[in-house]
Amino acid sequence: MKTVEQTAAGYKENTRVLEKTNMSNWIDYNLDVLAGSTAEINQIAERLNQPSPELVNWIAERDGQQADEVTEGLKELLKFKAVRNLGYVSNDVNKARRFSLSFKDKHYGIVDSHLVDISEAFPNVIFLLEYSDIQASYSGKRVMRAGEVVQEVFDGDQKVQGLDWALLDIFAPFRAEYYAEVGEFGSLWTPWMDAIMAAVNGLKENQGSALAIAELPRQAQNKVANLK
Repeated sequence: MKTVEQTAAGYKENTRVLEKTNMSNWIDYNLDVLAGSTAEINQIAERLNQPSPELVNWIAERDGQQADEVTEGLKELLKFKAVRNLGYVSNDVNKARRFSLSFKDKHYGIVDSHLVDISEAFPNVIFLLEYSDIQASYSGKRVMRAGEVVQEVFDGDQKVQGLDWALLDIFAPFRAEYYAEVGEFGSLWTPWMDAIMAAVNGLKENQGSALAIAELPRQAQNKVANLK
């Protein structure tokens, strides 16, 4: 598990590299935020569109710009939109919400650093990020908490452009524990992994049985041929 500093530093370094290239793919982010209260989810909704002073100062120093210019540019970039409420739909009681953002890939380090800042500021909130780049044919899922990447899965071998190939739903155990309000954070990860392995083994066994059944007619034909 990466520390907050390592995660943020990595995202910033990726930003430095990408901004020197001519890459121009669009990345789509769908972010589910599972907060502890209505007040907390509303605060996060505001913070998603407000870059931190630390991020502003880092970019200003790196590029030799004025802080107010950087702030305006980041506000144009960080326009997370609230898509829908999760769980209780009424704003009076809702504490989980989905947000979305689309941006050019050269900015992903800045966006990810921004999310690390917010996650660190709300250490008990679960951030479930699903991302995709249709042009580059990849997608992924990331679980964040307290500024750290807890789990992540990447699907970079898609057989058809824009269609997930082997993207496991690693959000499932974290959603379950959040809505059931049982156990410590991450307590359902191992049981979920065991269930996934059992399901995969079941598919393998079923495949073996299906192949064996398909082979029966051929074996019967061979026996008849041998009798002639």
